[in-house]
Amino acid sequence: MQKFGCHEWFTHMLRQLHDGMTARVTDNGTVSEAFAVTNGVNQGCVLAPTLFIPMFSAMLMDAYLDKQPRIRLAYRTDGHLLNSWRMQAITRVSTATFHDLFFADDCALNTVTEEGHAKEYGLLHRRLRRFGLTIRTAKSVNVHQPPPSAEYNAPESMSTVLNSKRGNLRLSRKYAVTQHDNR
Repeated sequence: MQKFGCHEWFTHMLRQLHDGMTARVTDNGTVSEAFAVTNGVNQGCVLAPTLFIPMFSAMLMDAYLDKQPRIRLAYRTDGHLLNSWRMQAITRVSTATFHDLFFADDCALNTVTEEGHAKEYGLLHRRLRRFGLTIRTAKSVNVHQPPPSAEYNAPESMSTVLNSKRGNLRLSRKYAVTQHDNR
């Protein structure tokens, strides 16, 4: 943090809030002995975004300054889900370069091909790893939505494919996903 202009007293204060932190794990009613927490912050900690934003910004600046390909995101703010048909409506969809995005979770990589997804995920993974951050794959979901012009294939299982008026959402794992429209 000092490398990016934070004063030493500020980083020292933040360290004091987390140094010596201990945790216990409960499993089927049995509580473990206290153990030292050596990395990360408590989930739900109000300081987590404050600590995450400078770190993530540094990682993104590093990616940008190295002239590596940047990750671009398409997003909507009107409450509707993204789909290929709506992606063509320029007035409804915004695109941001990834180095402008500063959120700790609920991020989406939006690509057209599997190869593109692998490339973007690899770039993100390498940059996060360089800064000691990881992607929690157990909490990640890959969703594939074919373009509206794609041939319809009957679903194998209703738990893996969700039908809608706008197309099919194919899930790589079985997750309950609700589709909603704010009207």
